[in-house]
Amino acid sequence: MRLFGLICGCAAVLGSLALAVLLLPPHFQIRRIEPPLPDREALLEAVAAVRGPVALGFINTASQGLPSGRTMGHPAFVLEWPDGRRFLIDSGMERDAALAFGEPLEWLMGAGPAQAHGSVGEQLGSESQQVEGIAFSHLHSDHAGGVASLCAERGGELAVFQTPLQAEERNHTTEMGYDLLLDAGCARFERFEGGPLYAAPGFPGLVAVAAGGHTPGSTVYFARVADRLWIFSGDITNSRQELEDDLPKATVYSLLIVPEHPERLSALRHWLREWDAGADTTVVVSHDLEALTESGLSPWR
Repeated sequence: MRLFGLICGCAAVLGSLALAVLLLPPHFQIRRIEPPLPDREALLEAVAAVRGPVALGFINTASQGLPSGRTMGHPAFVLEWPDGRRFLIDSGMERDAALAFGEPLEWLMGAGPAQAHGSVGEQLGSESQQVEGIAFSHLHSDHAGGVASLCAERGGELAVFQTPLQAEERNHTTEMGYDLLLDAGCARFERFEGGPLYAAPGFPGLVAVAAGGHTPGSTVYFARVADRLWIFSGDITNSRQELEDDLPKATVYSLLIVPEHPERLSALRHWLREWDAGADTTVVVSHDLEALTESGLSPWR
């Protein structure tokens, strides 16, 4: 019995050491990433471009009911310019990946079964031909997994825009998403130039801001469509309530599941809340499907 206890104790120590070896480097990495946030007036000027986007909608690739009562969505956001060209922010997941992604949430959290609604390529169909650029709030697989379906529908190269941080700084949670982009077979990687404001070349009125906090390459996007400024915040928070009430994510999540920078996330929540207070501004939280619907943003036609 004593020997068994000793073996269990050694196994626990070794497991803890292995976990530390895996998690300490990404924790050190994310905590040194605090890119400067841009001047408010400069950002407003950047999105007030002539012939900016004229239409905006979302494509929900999967959903899952959570124990909290809210529904987790996995959307891609579609922007359209006057000449018909389109740009995607995130790409959601393909069907099989969406179902597999939801299984751990069922086991660990008591979430409902995931429902797959079809990849962006499937839902856009022939309209995929008009997609000429894509960018990502971050490179987790549930945001980057739909690119393969888009490539299959449209053919040819697809410009994938990244901030320098997203292009250069990855960890074990984002390598899979990056590999999905490589495996899709059509990605042509292009760097946003500038900083802290990154204007999307060829897509006037769309601006990226390097954020950090959630992943090293987390990026927030700003676009003015008609008389409203839309801010796509990715996973800076997991729900709209976390943003409005300034609630941090669960410690276990930020410590063990996705190594995050809690202080940076707090600063970003305050920054986004200041923007969201504007009468003509809406901050979009990617995974909060109810809040997404209530925002007035419509499913892509």
